[in-house]
Amino acid sequence: MRLIIEARVEGGEARATDATIVAVVERKDRSLADLGLALAEGRALLAEVQSFLVQDQTAGWMKSQMACHRCGSMLAHKDARSIVLRTVFGKVDVPSPRLRACNCGQRKGNRAAL
Repeated sequence: MRLIIEARVEGGEARATDATIVAVVERKDRSLADLGLALAEGRALLAEVQSFLVQDQTAGWMKSQMACHRCGSMLAHKDARSIVLRTVFGKVDVPSPRLRACNCGQRKGNRAAL
């Protein structure tokens, strides 16, 4: 028996038809010893779901931060790195680009306050 668990996000950055395989559980025999999920399989499944969800959420948030909130121009990249978020279900690497501040406030004679 093979159980394939897929994750699909609606209303996120990915299209609704894009599915990601989160876990594959295989059972060769039908013994009672292999009934259900093992603890390690459950933890691994939740860690994959957490990673999938966090990646989608941060991608949406990052997209909203790439433009200046005052003038709408795209912000320049200083550097691109990733940071590690520690969650209940494991660590998740997420992108963390460093963006330059827009100088639209300085052009108008105001101090840029971000």
